[in-house]
Amino acid sequence: MPTQHSIEEVEELSDLISKSTVIIATSHGKLKTPTVNQLRRRLRETGNQYRVVKNTLVRIAADRAGKPEVKEIVSGPCAFVLGEGDPVETARVFTDHVRTNRLELEILGATLNGRVLPASKVGELAALPPRNVIVAQLLGQLNSPAVRLVTVLNGPVRGLANVLQRYVEKQQQGATAAA
Repeated sequence: MPTQHSIEEVEELSDLISKSTVIIATSHGKLKTPTVNQLRRRLRETGNQYRVVKNTLVRIAADRAGKPEVKEIVSGPCAFVLGEGDPVETARVFTDHVRTNRLELEILGATLNGRVLPASKVGELAALPPRNVIVAQLLGQLNSPAVRLVTVLNGPVRGLANVLQRYVEKQQQGATAAA
């Protein structure tokens, strides 16, 4: 018989899982409470969460949230980083904090928009440039052919304008020399 606390926890978890774009599963056994609180604070600053939850509750919440792929990354005692925003930023903040504080934390896997990622891909995800940089690069690449086309089409017109300008200057020099 589930307790009221477990029922509320599953409801809250299913809501968090359904909103999350990235979920990173980690081991947590070797972390002390102050270290976990520091990690939680750092993730909370960027709108993410770090939760230690029973695996059974996570599996039930994942089914209720319509994200069964979350069950694939649950193994052994684990905690979860839940990120609603940019998945790259979430992975970057988490991995940077783990690396700078030398935390003994193992990444077990992740889910990204419905796909399961192995632990090695979380580091690669964190190494990607931020979303706004990628969008700017894409727009620059899309804009490049149009700029080249305009430059090529303006070439003959610019050449004609230069020839006419030189002709006008030559005529003015001839008129001032005659006067």
